[in-house]
Amino acid sequence: MVGVRSTGGLPSLPSPGVEFRGDFLARIGAFATQLAAAREREEVARRRTLEGDGQEFVGYRPYRPGEDLRRFDWDLLARLDRSYVRVHRSEAREDWWIAVDASASMGVGAPGKLQSAAEAAAASIAVGLRLGARITLVLGGGGEQGHPVHLTRTADLGRALAALGSVRAGGQGGLEGLVSHHRHRASARECGRLILLGDFLDVDPADVLRLLGGRRRMHLGQVLAPEEWDPTLGNRADPGAADFVDPESAARGRVGADARRGLELYEQSLDAFIARWSDLAAAHGISHRAWSSADAFERFLPDLLR
Repeated sequence: MVGVRSTGGLPSLPSPGVEFRGDFLARIGAFATQLAAAREREEVARRRTLEGDGQEFVGYRPYRPGEDLRRFDWDLLARLDRSYVRVHRSEAREDWWIAVDASASMGVGAPGKLQSAAEAAAASIAVGLRLGARITLVLGGGGEQGHPVHLTRTADLGRALAALGSVRAGGQGGLEGLVSHHRHRASARECGRLILLGDFLDVDPADVLRLLGGRRRMHLGQVLAPEEWDPTLGNRADPGAADFVDPESAARGRVGADARRGLELYEQSLDAFIARWSDLAAAHGISHRAWSSADAFERFLPDLLR
């Protein structure tokens, strides 16, 4: 993948931080309202059409006026003189695990990949909290790895934005460090929905698949910088003479004298890289979307969270 330019040593990152500007809070609020309402309508319709569908019974909750009386437990009313309805797995409160790559490679791009991933994470958290989910936010790299943020109510959205806004891209490990570390894996396996956001450049697919199991659902959000989708953006004047350096290892490279052939090989490699993750996701029932860090989250996140 394309790195960043440097004259020596580790490069300076063009977009190392996160800044939520202007109307961002209003945007994620409107987004959460729309997606949560759509999901609730789908769930109501499904319950109406799948009565007796064999969903896993998980317990009881107090009856609310106007609810479907087919789920009312008349035996409990007779024994306890209190009104309860049966709760099945689809109605049980979800636990979400949201992991964001904050390693040095995420500081690439204009706008930066870390900015895009943080915005997608914030919007996902807003949706989850609106749906009543308990959320664990973890950041990999950037000096933040190993410090989960636990969010349980809509008022916690401010804490999530503060955590995401304070992180800076840096170091190695990133998303791979989160999915491979035994402590983080144990935390993820306690959740029913996993959302992984990053560039996936150094992630081992086997470590991702180890997080699957049971009824757990997984969503892989893959963000690349505009310069990674089109490396000629980095040097329009002379792409054949462009020098690049990996932001994590400081390894250097050069597009080469034959710029056209070099770009063709790069495009083939990029297509194959994204296709590997897309094929892996399709084979295991995982949601996967790839986008540019220049894209607004409203464009790709509804499909990712489907």
